This record gives sequence, C-alpha cells and structure tokens, in this order.
Amino acid sequence: MKKGLMLGAVAVVVAGALIAPKFIGQNVHQQVQEQVAKLNEQAGYQASIKQWQQGWFSTQAQIDVHFDMAELDPTSAQELPEFPPLNIQLDIQHGPVLLSSQGLLGLASWQADISGEALRKNLTWTDDLPLYRLSGLTGLFGGHRFTDQIPAFSAAPQPGTTFTFSGYQGSGEIGQSHIQYAGHAASLSGNKGDERRLTVKDLRIQMDADVDMATMMEGGFYDSQAHVGVGEMQLTIPGTASKQAELKGLAINMTTKRNAEKGTGEMLVAYLADAVDVGEYQASELALEVQLQNLNEDVLIEYQQMAKSGSFADPEAMLDYVEEILPILLQDNPALNLSKISVTLPKGKINGYINSQVVNVEDMDGSEWTYKEFWLAHVAVDAKIDADREALLFIAEQHMLKQMQPAIAAGQLDEAQAKQMAQQQAPQMLDMLMQQGLMVETQEGLQSTFTLKDGEGLLNGEPVPLPL
Repeated sequence: MKKGLMLGAVAVVVAGALIAPKFIGQNVHQQVQEQVAKLNEQAGYQASIKQWQQGWFSTQAQIDVHFDMAELDPTSAQELPEFPPLNIQLDIQHGPVLLSSQGLLGLASWQADISGEALRKNLTWTDDLPLYRLSGLTGLFGGHRFTDQIPAFSAAPQPGTTFTFSGYQGSGEIGQSHIQYAGHAASLSGNKGDERRLTVKDLRIQMDADVDMATMMEGGFYDSQAHVGVGEMQLTIPGTASKQAELKGLAINMTTKRNAEKGTGEMLVAYLADAVDVGEYQASELALEVQLQNLNEDVLIEYQQMAKSGSFADPEAMLDYVEEILPILLQDNPALNLSKISVTLPKGKINGYINSQVVNVEDMDGSEWTYKEFWLAHVAVDAKIDADREALLFIAEQHMLKQMQPAIAAGQLDEAQAKQMAQQQAPQMLDMLMQQGLMVETQEGLQSTFTLKDGEGLLNGEPVPLPL
C-alpha cells in the first residue's frame, strides 16, 4: 500500500513537471507583453515584439526598441546623433525544473541579449558574445536573481585615438519588497595622441532599496541607498601648466527616505573625493552634500508621469504646471540644504553648511510666488562657514594670481613677482573682510554666519540689509 502511494506521489510530481511548463509559458507571454506596453508608455520609446516562438518547455522572442530623440530631449534633439534601434533576443526556459546556473527550480530562467552588431564597425569585442547580456531566474514565489555583463571592448575611431574598456559584471536580486544590485568594471581608458588621456580604475555601482519593482517604476519615494564610485581617475587638462590631474576615491552616494504618514520624502546626494591633485594644487576630504526634504510624493509622481509622456516638450506647458502645483509643494515646507561643505587644503580646512526652508505657507494665491516679498516672509536660512586662516590666505592668493594673469601674459609681470604681490596682499584682503563684518575671528580661525528669519537677515549676529 505504501509503495503504491509513493509511486502515485512520484507520478503526480512528474506529471506536474511536464504539464506546468505549458501554463508557465502562457504566463511568460503575458508578462512580456505587459513590460513592452509599459515601455511604450514612456516618451521617446517604441517597443514591439517582432517574433514569438513558444514551445512547451521554452520560448524565443525578438523585441525591437526604437528611440525618438525629439521626445527624449526636445531641446538638444537636433544636436544628438541618431541612436540605432535595439534588437533584444529573448530566450526563456519554462519551469518548474530548470537547467540554469542560477538554480534548478523556478518559474523560469531567462536570457536577454543585445547583440550590438551594428556597432562592430566601431568597436571590437569577442565574436561569440553580445554587447550586453542580462540573464536570471524567476523563483517559484516570484522573486528574481539576475546577472548582467558587458564584454571587454576596444575602439580606434581615428588614427592616434584609442579607447579600451575592461568589461563590466553585475548581479542583483528583486524580491517582493526589496531590490539590491552591485556591479563592477576594472578600468577604462582613452587617449588622443599625447594631448588628451583619460584613465578610470575600479568603477563600482551599488544599490539597496526597500521597495518592489512596480513602486520603483512609478517614481515615488522609498527607503534606499545607492553608490557610484571610482577608485582612481587620471586625465590631462590642456592649457594648464602640469596638464595632469589625478583624483582618488571619487563617489556619489544617494540616500532616499519616505514618510508614509505625511506623504513626503527626502533625498540626500553626497559628492565625495578622497584626494584631488592638479599640478600645484592639492586637496583632500572633499565633500558636498545636497539635501532635499519634505517633498510632496504625489506631486513628484505626477511630474514624472507627465515628463515620461512628453507633456513638457512645450516650455509654456511646464510653466503652467509649475504654477499649478507650487502651492501644494510649498505647504509641506520643503527644504533645500547644502548640509555639508568640506575641503582640506595643504594649509588648513574649510567646512560649513547652508540650509534653507520654506516656512508658514498655508493658503497661497497662485501668483504670490512671483513677488520677492513672499519669499522674504516664507523662507528661513541658516548658514555657517568655518575656515583656518592659512587656508583662506591660500585661496586669496590664488584669486589674486588669477586676476594678474592678463598682466603676466602681456609680459608686464613675471610669475615670481605676481606670487610675491599675492602673498603680500592676501592678508590685507582678509583684514578687509573682517573690517566689513563679513567674517569674524575665532579661536580656531575665521567664521561667517548668516540667518534669515521673518524677512530679517543677520550676518555674524548683526542686522544686514538684504540685496532684494
């Protein structure tokens, strides 16, 4: 009896493995059609399924994507080269039993290739590889694991000009409420004779978001962290004395957060560099953080949807929309902050912040924002800059040297004379700034503060007339 039950169970499993692929294939067709339809909703894209061959255990398809540059970027469409259409070859294996490097069980394994054959006249890469490949597995419960890659390639568009790329590899996962991705390229380099050279090493991309794919595509806020970094960059700068620049530890870090209760979100973008060396100029620990807070989520989603549809191709249409939604945006008291400004020079540090926020906006007439009185009454500003005296002296010297460049070029001054004059006059410039109340001396160095509240400005604690 038990043996019969076991054989029956095995038969059910085998039958399921044989029958299920047919139903999975039908669902695959529907999913692909939906994705093509969503792409066609975006301004500037036109996608179509050119071929579809569906069998019991697999599906092969060809999807063509055309680009309308006039819709993608109306202002510069005429200046941009015509972008060739993309041909996507799609190969899908139906589950639940799969022979995939990403797993043995799942709804489907898939591979999408963009051959890029039209670009082979300019680029050289391995013959049996597409220019871009995306492959992955959809699990039994709908999650996705995937990898993508671009092969190493090179180009020599004209004599004396070369470009090489090491290739790119990435991987990620898409779950019901979480998405993560990481990618890496070892290097890219290009040169045009001995005049222009560029080398980039260790390019990394990372993203981690608490969101599902549908919400992400909608364009609203969600909690996320993203990073784009370059380990090292070297490039020539024509017209400079050294003609060589070296930058290390470049990064852009972005964080987003959503306040579901208020229906708002915030975004922080940090631009960072560990070190910058441009000839005789060196700096380290550079940081600029740009923060947007209290942004209305519904307005953001609507704006992105209208932009995707091409509704803003007419500048007047965009202006009309801004006038319509501005009262809604301002009622949430949005803030625009330079929350961190920092640099270390060989002779000292400079750091500070500039924060600004719209306040106390309730009922607003549609045209109020066009008057300076409105902004004076409803914008609060808090700013502070701290600097070592030696760092400011260095900046003052460089400013004066720049002003003397015409005289140096005309032979009226030589470099040594100009540097001596700049060194002598820089302290006088700082003293003048302090006498005018623009900066005050502290135990650590020099400082400047500014606040704006209720239409009144204070510079270093003293009332100051506003240039409005």
